[in-house]
Amino acid sequence: MTDRIIFSIVIPTYNRAHLISRTIESILAQTFKDFEIIIVDDGSTDNTEEVIQKYLSDSVHYYKKKNEERAAARNFGALKAQGKYINSFDSDDIMFPDHLEAAYQTMIKFGSPELFTLGFQYQDDSGHVFFKSHYSSDINHDMYKGNQVVVCSVFVRKDIAIANPYNTDRDLSGSEDFELWLRLSAKYKIYSSDHITVAFIHHLERSIIAMKDPGQLIRRYTKFIQYTTSNKEVVALMGKNKDVFVMKNYLLLSVDLINNNFKDLGIKYLKLAMANSPKIVFERGFYAFIKHYLRHFFS
Repeated sequence: MTDRIIFSIVIPTYNRAHLISRTIESILAQTFKDFEIIIVDDGSTDNTEEVIQKYLSDSVHYYKKKNEERAAARNFGALKAQGKYINSFDSDDIMFPDHLEAAYQTMIKFGSPELFTLGFQYQDDSGHVFFKSHYSSDINHDMYKGNQVVVCSVFVRKDIAIANPYNTDRDLSGSEDFELWLRLSAKYKIYSSDHITVAFIHHLERSIIAMKDPGQLIRRYTKFIQYTTSNKEVVALMGKNKDVFVMKNYLLLSVDLINNNFKDLGIKYLKLAMANSPKIVFERGFYAFIKHYLRHFFS
């Protein structure tokens, strides 16, 4: 570790004592060493604090605060950060050993930009990879199609992160990162490297399987649409694609609802999606909805 910290890795965590060690150890194994880890415990009730103790050092810091969801924890960590760039990392994802080295080279290549992203892959707990990122030449204007990045792949310069915090509305939880990327996309170019350096782990704790109360999901999507479409800069970025963006998000909501047996609600939000754009017929989600609807109808 030199006298200057280049990267601050902010890890919000809540009751992930059984997962966080793997994440921390993947960070400590980096070939690039000018970094710090800031663990923000968002009010865990398990033994997270006990698990963390063996990792604490001059470059690994632990803070515990009351539960306010990930957005608030990430903002808290950003304020504590000493690095030039902040990389928010969930407590169940994995860094490959060259993640920070690749980030440093990308930072140099593009002259310390406001933000940039590296490549990522989705994989399950067994290590099976089912998606690898490949960025377009214009990530900013492709954001209306859906979230183009994952939080652990993005590096935001600290001054930009402090000036543009995550939205802490708890109803938005799960979409707070995408909402931020849209705001940043409207202001700054997102530079990228296709070099894959992180694994986003898909597991049951991240899913909406066996949803009992659809209200939280409905609030998440409707608040997300509300915040993004009321932001003049974001709307200007999307331009004529705004209606397609709204359609896509109502469609995602409808598919999640029908997949969890909330047929009437699913139909309601499918109708809203259709009302926003006839291009819904070109969306795979539209046919996924029909598939799930027919399955429930004939079961």
